[in-house]
Amino acid sequence: MVPDQVLCRAPSDPQISEHKFSSFVDQEKALPKFDQIYRQLTPGCFEGFVKSVDYGTLTLTHEAMNQGLEQQVSVNDGTVAIGFVMGAGHMYDLFKNEVFNGQVAVLPGGHEHVSYVAEKTEFVIASIAREEVPDDMLTGRTLPSEVAKPVGAWIRGLIGMAGSASEAKGLTTMLPELVMDRLSLLFGYPEARVLRNNHHDVVVLKRILEACEELPAEELTVSRLSKHLNMSRTDLRTACQTTTGFRLDEMLTSRRLSDVYRILREGEVGQVNVTQAALDHGFTHFGRFSAAYRQMFGERPSKTLRA
Repeated sequence: MVPDQVLCRAPSDPQISEHKFSSFVDQEKALPKFDQIYRQLTPGCFEGFVKSVDYGTLTLTHEAMNQGLEQQVSVNDGTVAIGFVMGAGHMYDLFKNEVFNGQVAVLPGGHEHVSYVAEKTEFVIASIAREEVPDDMLTGRTLPSEVAKPVGAWIRGLIGMAGSASEAKGLTTMLPELVMDRLSLLFGYPEARVLRNNHHDVVVLKRILEACEELPAEELTVSRLSKHLNMSRTDLRTACQTTTGFRLDEMLTSRRLSDVYRILREGEVGQVNVTQAALDHGFTHFGRFSAAYRQMFGERPSKTLRA
């Protein structure tokens, strides 16, 4: 059992933000104390939600999304994130090589994680200043869902109540201490047995992602990866499907489409050309590109550029 941990008394009025999103590019920027890049991997209009309650040394966040995503995530230096995977979906963390579905994981600041998130996944996150976290919480353990889910649901309820008319008097001031007390109880439990993928497939997937950064965007095809990595197409496809649950051909196309979406979403009319952005990412037939783009994001490329 960890020693009692008491945070400094928080201000009576935390900063509360609550937003709904129709773009993964906008949602990735909404999580306090995180640097993130999202790519949408499943087709359909994106719908997401983020609510955060920020006390300075403690930030509580509830995030939800309806689509499958690739997430490149880094917690800010000086911060420790304790994350609960909730909802109907699950998450695969490549660098921990663990599949999360209801468990809780500790992510110290300064480390990058690449995760593959299924549709209809929710996260409940407690981001805590490093100096406020007992060393016993920094082991990176993963705790079982039967222990973690009730705590995650409890914190989610507190986030939902924050700022509402029904919020109990005094809860705002006491909430950081209540959360730390509840989290400290978690880490008296033994580590969960988690589902891990075949080590060889994990190594291959990491090589695929490295190649995606090394090769020009227009060359991101299975055949080009096969030549670049000197591996068979079958081995590459098997490693991706086994570890992430997504087919490699579809994932590569989704990554390229997401990168075009980001350029259009963040660009300005007159400065960004839709056709050139498509060509730069390997889409040589504009009609097929437009159809694939609309299927993935639920809108025409020109609409994204004007948004």
